[in-house]
Amino acid sequence: MVDREWMYTGFKDKTNEWVNGTGEFLEKAFGPASKGAIRVFCPCSKCKNQIRKEQRQMRKDIWTNGYVPNYTRWILHGEPQRVTEVVVRPDLQGFDQDAGMADLLEDNEAVQGLEVVEEDPEATAKAYYDMMEAAKEPLHEKTRISKLDAISRLIGLKSSLGISREGFDLVLATVGGLLPEVHCLPKNTIESQKLLRALKMPYRPIQACKNGCVLFRGDHEAATHCPECKASRYVEVEGSDGTKKQSKIPEMVVRHLPVLPRLQRQYMTQESAK
Repeated sequence: MVDREWMYTGFKDKTNEWVNGTGEFLEKAFGPASKGAIRVFCPCSKCKNQIRKEQRQMRKDIWTNGYVPNYTRWILHGEPQRVTEVVVRPDLQGFDQDAGMADLLEDNEAVQGLEVVEEDPEATAKAYYDMMEAAKEPLHEKTRISKLDAISRLIGLKSSLGISREGFDLVLATVGGLLPEVHCLPKNTIESQKLLRALKMPYRPIQACKNGCVLFRGDHEAATHCPECKASRYVEVEGSDGTKKQSKIPEMVVRHLPVLPRLQRQYMTQESAK
């Protein structure tokens, strides 16, 4: 990764490296031919990549406030999320020497070693990475606890204690009132769920027989009773005339966890892909 410590070490004195580097950043973010009408996320320590600004205003904000911490990879301003390291090493074993393959590989010894390849992630991976980068933001300037860590702990507390949505909104409001004035704790349950949404894995709910006989899909998708044990697919309630009637609530729902999204998530990073 390119060393960009100048973004923080050169801010106070406005060193030449800082000034030139900021000019390079603005050109990458807006393009060399930009006329200023474009708005992109401002990476100053006040806007924190959450507010879109035109180039002139962004330059002023960066000059006044400096850069948001830990933004040395400009993923929201034209750079790919990750760098993939590919190690190229020829393996001569198993090749037919007469076929010339070994000679061909030996002629390319110059490419041995570490080759760095820039790759743009696909859409779902990019959304996941963007969320993770935003979630790494410190809860406030006096702590190292990230926004993601804080809201994950509170969501865990909500789940353990069975706190209602209204109660959780009060918890967030109370905790937020105890934090410094400038903080990024979500204000309510909806904002918290938006933050965690990219972390969730998709699943497909499928209604099933309460006795475990069949799944109501395919040939049984329209069935109202189990074809094996004749049990009702839906919860039965007593009607006004004293007879039992089916409600719209299924007796049992199983969740199918598709394997492909889970494999994709596993291979999103080099660390887990190993």
